[in-house]
Amino acid sequence: MLENNKKRCTGCGACVWKCPKQCITWNIEELGFRYPVIDMSECVNCGVCENVCPIDKPVVKQTGQRVYAAIHKDKEILTRSTSGGAFSAIASYFLKNNGIVYGAAMQEEMQVRHIRVVKEEELVELRGSKYVQSDTGITYQQAEDDLKSGKKVFYSGTPCQIDGLKKFLGKEYENLFTADLICHGVGSQKYFDKYMEFARERYGEIKELHFRSKKTSGWRYDGKIIYLNSFGKKVEKSYRDYNNYYYSYFLLGDIFRSSCYTCKYANTDRPGDFTLGDYWGVEALKLPLDTENGCSLLIINNSHAMELLNGIKDLELINTTVEQAVRCNRQLSAPSILTLDREKRIDEYENLTGIQIQRNYLRSHRKMILYGIIKLIIPYKVKLIIRSMRT
Repeated sequence: MLENNKKRCTGCGACVWKCPKQCITWNIEELGFRYPVIDMSECVNCGVCENVCPIDKPVVKQTGQRVYAAIHKDKEILTRSTSGGAFSAIASYFLKNNGIVYGAAMQEEMQVRHIRVVKEEELVELRGSKYVQSDTGITYQQAEDDLKSGKKVFYSGTPCQIDGLKKFLGKEYENLFTADLICHGVGSQKYFDKYMEFARERYGEIKELHFRSKKTSGWRYDGKIIYLNSFGKKVEKSYRDYNNYYYSYFLLGDIFRSSCYTCKYANTDRPGDFTLGDYWGVEALKLPLDTENGCSLLIINNSHAMELLNGIKDLELINTTVEQAVRCNRQLSAPSILTLDREKRIDEYENLTGIQIQRNYLRSHRKMILYGIIKLIIPYKVKLIIRSMRT
């Protein structure tokens, strides 16, 4: 079954970690993505991998969803968050009540992994967007151990990771709460590693990379990179979406995993208790909210999540509708489109260095880069006026 569904495999890892014989391992394939491979000499045909694989299993139909525009009341936390800080508010609630939080962190050598967090000061590692498919590692097993011991667990990830976790667990837990992210698609760690070859050549030793940061231009697709200069001093530089190939190709949809282009979660039937994302286009709804510094789209998918939300006091919440959420987020109605340039990206990955790919990108995307520079100059309030004229 794993081989037959390879193009649809999301790489959630449920089969790898659930196999009782531990005979399923990862193999690096197209665009650097990992795919599970069975060692047939060790396989006993127990069927566990088929049972936990979420590919052919339907997502539960959601009814009675509640939709909110959400903004964290703490301005400092809001500034440090990618959008409106809804994730931070929920995660902080769990940690303050002796719960455990799981989420994606960019760690040493710019590797994106899921980690287990037990202290509020560790929560900073889980904030922010990581446009790389995270390695869930042993967090499914850790979460199961925590749940069995009676701890409250909050696990966040892409929809396929949340579905994979639930299939791995194989039963419902009242003390488990999950949040699936509104996901455009994922890039591979190996493809990102190749980009980092170029980044280190250009900047030197990189200490931090943030795909999104509000410090330079507010709530948009601009980030920052922190590196050590030749004197060993930390330098912070803006990280634009248009001047490096990884970020740009990600936003164009050229480098996603194959399954992302047929994603069964790209609709309003979500596997998580919560659904979280940016509330893009919220300004057009004319809500009584100051959204200039970011706004989260928070969808409550069941009464389990609604009961918990009632105890969270750190969020300013305004009711909206499912229809408005879908209108502002395409990924709630359809998956990303498979681009004609994806085959070029595969060929570059297989045959060029990160430095060579960057050079090719700068030569072939001059108009797009110029457009990005011009767009950056336009003040936020002017952009809102332009958007309102379009609508």
